[in-house]
Amino acid sequence: MNDISSDFTCLKVSALKKASRIAGEVDRITIGPDSTVNENECQKLENIENEQNSCNITVLQKPILSHSNNSSTQSGITFSVKKILLESENQRKEEVRKVIERHWQHMKENGKAIKEHMAISQSHMAMERERKSKENYAYILAEERIAEQEEIRRRHERQKEVEEYKKKMKEKEEITKKIMNLRNAFGMKYHDIITLSENCKDKHSVGIILTSYAAKLGELHHQIELIAENIKTGEVTPTDLSITEKIVYQIDEILCIFKSEIEKINAQYETNLANIESAKQCQINPQTLKKQKSNTLTICEVISPEQTNINDIQINKDKCRDEEQQKNEETAASVTTPHSPLLTPTGVDTEVASPTAKQNESHLYEYVDRESLQIYMNSVQFLRNYMQNYEEFQQSPSTKTLRFECQKAINIPVNAISGINEQHLRDKYERLHNLLIGRSSPNFNSHPQGAAFCKNVLALKIVNQGETLVSSKPKMAFPIAAIIVALWNDHPDFGDLLLSHFHTTCPYTVPVFLAKMVDQSNEDYYKSLGYKYTEEGAIEMHDKFLKRMSGLMRLYASITITSQRKGIVKGNPYGLQNAWRWLAAILNIEPRAEIADLCATFLLDMLEVAGRALWAAYPNQFLKLLILLTEEYYPRMQSVGCISGGPLVRLEEFLRNSLAKGSIPPPEGQLSPNFW
Repeated sequence: MNDISSDFTCLKVSALKKASRIAGEVDRITIGPDSTVNENECQKLENIENEQNSCNITVLQKPILSHSNNSSTQSGITFSVKKILLESENQRKEEVRKVIERHWQHMKENGKAIKEHMAISQSHMAMERERKSKENYAYILAEERIAEQEEIRRRHERQKEVEEYKKKMKEKEEITKKIMNLRNAFGMKYHDIITLSENCKDKHSVGIILTSYAAKLGELHHQIELIAENIKTGEVTPTDLSITEKIVYQIDEILCIFKSEIEKINAQYETNLANIESAKQCQINPQTLKKQKSNTLTICEVISPEQTNINDIQINKDKCRDEEQQKNEETAASVTTPHSPLLTPTGVDTEVASPTAKQNESHLYEYVDRESLQIYMNSVQFLRNYMQNYEEFQQSPSTKTLRFECQKAINIPVNAISGINEQHLRDKYERLHNLLIGRSSPNFNSHPQGAAFCKNVLALKIVNQGETLVSSKPKMAFPIAAIIVALWNDHPDFGDLLLSHFHTTCPYTVPVFLAKMVDQSNEDYYKSLGYKYTEEGAIEMHDKFLKRMSGLMRLYASITITSQRKGIVKGNPYGLQNAWRWLAAILNIEPRAEIADLCATFLLDMLEVAGRALWAAYPNQFLKLLILLTEEYYPRMQSVGCISGGPLVRLEEFLRNSLAKGSIPPPEGQLSPNFW
């Protein structure tokens, strides 16, 4: 190899020398890859080289002076550069081929490994899919088993509910039958009392006894009617049965006492007749007759000792009856002055009252329904008596701090009442309930008159919410009504107090449209109607007054349709029948120009709030009432005139839409029956 490398160096030097010699004659490239030598010449030279290289024996020839690629070394070996390059290129190609083969083999091996790996992965994926499929199938089976178990449980629950429902219905039927039997017994005993009174010989004496029992009998009859309403709605409870039993027991006691009283009256009457006949026959003197009568026991002395004949007895009875009637007329006349038109806030003078009590009474009931007026008068009297219960507590300086704490403890929860959620509403109820029963601070039971004061403050605050909050946001009436019904259910005296405040603050909740009394100032009269006066003596604007009264009316109507909270079995203590009574009463009032806008506004308020519930409870009768209101009462309201068109137009549109659709939409903001 060393010889070859040295010979190759000599070859390089020789080639360069030759190149320098022919540089002037050759003007092109003759060697290398860019050579331009004739292909034939190159082919010849290549053949010569091949021939010369075919043998290692050197043939002695005369040097030829020509261009050639042949080179000779000192050892005499001749070789071709191009051949060397060609062989190098072949070697390189061979190496490249081997490298490619190695790469190809490596790729084959990798491909095989990849295929094996993919096969393994696919196998694992298939196994995983099979496992998941089994899990899903097991899960579906488990779900089906759970669903079957749930369905079985629901069937059991439904069956249990059906059985409980049947049991309850059976109990209700039994209770209803017992109540109906007791109600029939009550009617028979009531009829017996009337029969005894009619058969009594002394009509005046029995009238006095009936008057003493009238209030109690009326109360018992009212309770029986309420229970009858519960029977119609299917809401009878064992409590109603026990109440009915107590009512029958009480009327039975009244009947027994009444029988005894009637027997005594008849005996006394017979005694008096016998004494009179004896006086006529024996011609005894009046002093003897007086002495005999003084020894006779009487229940109610209606015959004077000086009476000596039947005619005088009848005259005395008529005289007593006339005096009682005159007294009743004077009492009615002292309440309100009849034949006085309802004034508007312009301050028109009233007419002079009629001189006689009979004329006063006849005119009075042209403006006010008898029953409604009695309800209003009872409310006024109830409030007057109730406030006397805590007069000392109200005026005592030592209770000033306690009174302030009471107002604060009531104002905070009442102002926060809203229908946000069940917990919020229940919290406000519990705070007020605990306050009324003395379980929270301040404890008003520490003072004997504290509880009465506390309940009155709460009632006034709720009425104020109707005037301010509900008048501007009508939907707020329902959460307030829910609290009212809950508290009324727990504290019946609070309910009576609240209702009295409603009637006196807004007489239209009765409904009563008062007339002006004799010698009554305009300010007192308008205050009785519900108007307010400023400190300067200016009367409230009519639109603001109407807005306040509308808020109170909506709150009042909301109470009648509000259901009890969860867990309370008995019904609303002031239920839907009161809304029906209000509508019937207002339709019995003759429309007048002075009250037409009030009637239209309050009718619309009541129908929008309670109309849907009334239609559901009394479908046939309520439809008749709407038709009566549309076809008869509304045209009479229109005919009186002298009012702005707003209230009447709104009422007409409401009636027309309701009758056209055959339904009334639920009021906005009404709470669901199971809200809390």
